[in-house]
Amino acid sequence: MANARYRVGSVAACGVRSLRVAGSVFCTLMAAAACQAAPGETAPAAPAGPEASYEITLRPELGEDGMVEAIAVTSRLHGDLKDGETRLKLSAPVVYVNVMGIADRILDLRVTDEAGPVAFTLEQDDPVPGGFPYFRHWTATRDVEFPLDISYRALVQPEGGPSGPAFGIRPSKGGVSGSGAGYMIVPVNAEASQSVLEWDLTEFGPGAVGVTTFGEGRVTVNGPPAALMQGWLMAGQAGQYPPAEEESHFRAYWLGDFPFDVAAEMAYAKDLYDFFGEFFAYLDPAPDYRVFLRQLDTEPYGGATALANSFMLSRGPALPEEMGGHSPRSTLAHEMIHMWVGGLSGEHVLTNWFSEGLTTYYEHTAPFRAGRVPMEEYVSELNALSERYYTNPAREMSAIEIGQVGFNDGRIRHAPYERGALYFADLDSRIRAASGGARTLDMLLREVFTLRERGDVELTIEAWSDFVSAELGAEEEAYVRALHIDGQMIYPASDAFGACVRGVPATLEAEGDTFEGMQWERVEGVAPEACFASMAAD
Repeated sequence: MANARYRVGSVAACGVRSLRVAGSVFCTLMAAAACQAAPGETAPAAPAGPEASYEITLRPELGEDGMVEAIAVTSRLHGDLKDGETRLKLSAPVVYVNVMGIADRILDLRVTDEAGPVAFTLEQDDPVPGGFPYFRHWTATRDVEFPLDISYRALVQPEGGPSGPAFGIRPSKGGVSGSGAGYMIVPVNAEASQSVLEWDLTEFGPGAVGVTTFGEGRVTVNGPPAALMQGWLMAGQAGQYPPAEEESHFRAYWLGDFPFDVAAEMAYAKDLYDFFGEFFAYLDPAPDYRVFLRQLDTEPYGGATALANSFMLSRGPALPEEMGGHSPRSTLAHEMIHMWVGGLSGEHVLTNWFSEGLTTYYEHTAPFRAGRVPMEEYVSELNALSERYYTNPAREMSAIEIGQVGFNDGRIRHAPYERGALYFADLDSRIRAASGGARTLDMLLREVFTLRERGDVELTIEAWSDFVSAELGAEEEAYVRALHIDGQMIYPASDAFGACVRGVPATLEAEGDTFEGMQWERVEGVAPEACFASMAAD
């Protein structure tokens, strides 16, 4: 590792994943190259100092049909503008990861200070291909005085429109859920470094909850106001796991009637989360975690999408064959693993092979290693992964070409996930071969992620390649760029997924065409628990 190129800094990662389960599309987003700000850290609920803070109250409003039709927002901004800024600026997404028209649904915007109402001029970013975010900007036409008040109503996302992650605020089961990015207009050039979020749940009646990624009820969040955009929210008569009176580092909230026992499936998810904390190890202890689930009656149904220390699982009505089954457990694993994997610094389309590929690799291998997935299912999932990759029309597309398609074709968008997963499986084999079995991918990642967590390294494509080059004793960057940036095909080593399975060449069929790829078969005589025995980290 001595040759690795370091730059001190933080790492933002972004990726989107989707799969079809019983007619629903599940998507994921981890942090955001596409986001305006990374999530702030949650601080104890205490009054923010008036010098530089943002206070915001959310009041869901019900329509005549008893469904939430809008969130009324009242807020007060204390402090001043950042150095060098002369006029207050506000921003809201026009499109945010395929959620359309967010800024258009912000009504009755009113900003006032001691001198009265503040008027604004409007500008808007150029649209971004593929459903990726772009913003509308409001600039005050005069100097403002602090504190100042900002209020508006944000209408819920209407039914219809393109599919994509669940960032839009949607009504369900008498409540509302979504993300801050799905409704917020925020000051972007104020010096406020702490926000206090509160709920007014008057219209829901007794027993209602208001919760966000950052905590239950009133929460204080360190970071600029835009940090609130990077959290999930849910309000209404929501189900809870565990019960509200029970203390837990893992909590789940849901709106809707699901085809599975939500509490039982969340107990499974908590058990898996605790295993991940021990397995990945470098976050010790693993932070508190929240899961949000919603069932919608109308499209777009959304998906499973990860933000900091939380994810949202959004889906449509249950199909008859789903009743009494399990939740999409591989999806639950994928979303939680994102918290440990993170990603590379750099442009999203050039780096999501790492965040999504490594998460997909561990989605398949870590639950199996934990004993939560039987051998037959493990082999079946590996074969499904291989089939998705080798029959994918984007299997030889460049990262730029895939990014230009974006959310317009979910299958093409997933090629970096599949290609990345096979790369990391193959890399583990290469590391074991180079070290005579003394080193593994798990070991390397644990060391690299610890450095990243301490702020000792900014993990770029170049830095990652240097770590791998030092591990293998051979140059890695050219291969990384050929594979993940230019779209070269990959055929991983036969032992890439452990000693109990073997990869073999195979001709795959899809939609009447044939493709040369790989399949995975069980190695007789090797027990499942011995599959990764030689790969265990110290």
